[in-house]
Amino acid sequence: MRIATNVSAIVSNNALQKSQDRLTKSIARLSSGYKINSSSDDAAGYAISEKMRLQLRGLNQADNNAADGVSVLHTAEGAMEEIQSMLARMKELSVQAANGTNSVDERSAIQSEIDSLNSEIDRISSNTEFNSQTLISGNLSRRVYSNYEGVNQIEVSDNFVAGNYGITITQDARQAIVVGNGAVTMSDTATVTKEQAGTISMNGYGIEISEGDTLAGIMGKLVDGADKIGGRVFAITAGATNDTKVNGTDYAGYEPQTSYAGNNIVFMTKESGSSKTMNITCSNAELANMLGIATAATNSGMYAEGSDVQAEFTLDNDGKRVGFADSAVISTSGTRVTVKDVNNRTFVTDVPSNVAGTQFSDTVKADDKSTATSTQTAKVTQEVTDVGTMSVHVGANENQVILIDIPAVTSYTLGTENLNVMTSVTASEAIDTIDTAVAYANRVRSQMGAYENRFEHTTNNLGTASENLTSAISTMTDTDMAEEMTEYTSLNVMTQAATSILAQANERPSTVLQILQ
Repeated sequence: MRIATNVSAIVSNNALQKSQDRLTKSIARLSSGYKINSSSDDAAGYAISEKMRLQLRGLNQADNNAADGVSVLHTAEGAMEEIQSMLARMKELSVQAANGTNSVDERSAIQSEIDSLNSEIDRISSNTEFNSQTLISGNLSRRVYSNYEGVNQIEVSDNFVAGNYGITITQDARQAIVVGNGAVTMSDTATVTKEQAGTISMNGYGIEISEGDTLAGIMGKLVDGADKIGGRVFAITAGATNDTKVNGTDYAGYEPQTSYAGNNIVFMTKESGSSKTMNITCSNAELANMLGIATAATNSGMYAEGSDVQAEFTLDNDGKRVGFADSAVISTSGTRVTVKDVNNRTFVTDVPSNVAGTQFSDTVKADDKSTATSTQTAKVTQEVTDVGTMSVHVGANENQVILIDIPAVTSYTLGTENLNVMTSVTASEAIDTIDTAVAYANRVRSQMGAYENRFEHTTNNLGTASENLTSAISTMTDTDMAEEMTEYTSLNVMTQAATSILAQANERPSTVLQILQ
């Protein structure tokens, strides 16, 4: 019997310590509800569960992001609803103005309301914001860069990939232009006599030339009248040629003269395109002769139509289209070039009337249109990028985004910027213009609806993913209370038993005292 070392007590103490350690961990699991409370509990399980928790928090934030994206679209769609309402009012006003029973004053009132509606469209476009970001002014549309100044991208579908797209302009668009068939014979100092007085009409808009009017007074009336109907009146030297590259498009490439006597009067529309017309009539043949517009006094008067831009696909050195698929088709209207392809792919470009620098003869007509006298072409390259759209992060990992691309919705992109209803002719043209604008607005709003539906599905998917990931984390880290209580009860009994045995083991050396007595 040895007393120096109490081996049984050491064994009992060791067993007690192990039981207490296990009991402590069991208590921690029961009190926290987690079976992994530190990396020592399950090193691999801890690492996996923490990574899954990070993923879960990312998914929950992505769900919030998607909700913000829907809010952006709701804000933009609210603005679009108002714009569509204003377009509907414009259509109503244009139909009203096209009625021949309206007087000039009534059409002026209608024109004023249309101008106000256009201003409000532009105001809504520039002021509709979400978190200080404008939504429908073009701020959230894909950036497209052109190799020609003044060329603007009106629309480009999402399914056009980033890259270069080539369109060759073979002939510029042209305004409807009427050039006087003779020089002005009236002197600067002469005045209109009673016999010379009459009415000059531009597209049905009558301008009274009264007794006593000077040449400057007549031209002032014509200039004001033309401006009201969306046109211009000016004078050029006899035989003058036009060069839109040098002189711009405001006066169709001509150099307007400051004096009128001895020069030719030009009547033109401000806008280009085959839908634009200019019809000049004069009720007094003597007045018409004096102003160099003798034909205006005939039954048919002087008449001209504008022409649309002419374009084709640009081909590379291998004869293939630059950017566009072989299935794409090209069409033009006014200054706009539209490319359509399968899957509703739309590519609309607005090209100024001087890109190619086409020169025209406005006195020699073909089907009432000015004839081109030059054959210059311009290869327009539009570089479509993925820059500019709003990126909504809808995933827990890098680059899991939805790009929101909202085209600009302004009076310019809608085509209503210069809408004119001062005559029945221009009012009829306005009706067609508004129909085109409504179609554009409908496409933009439809695109917004598609984004909203996409976000709805994204939100549902994020909710399902979050639910499943939460379940997986719970299985890995949560305590099974029934199983743990069984373990706790067992460890508690073992600890109590070990404590009792240790006490008895500590008493064993005292029996040696009986031998020593």
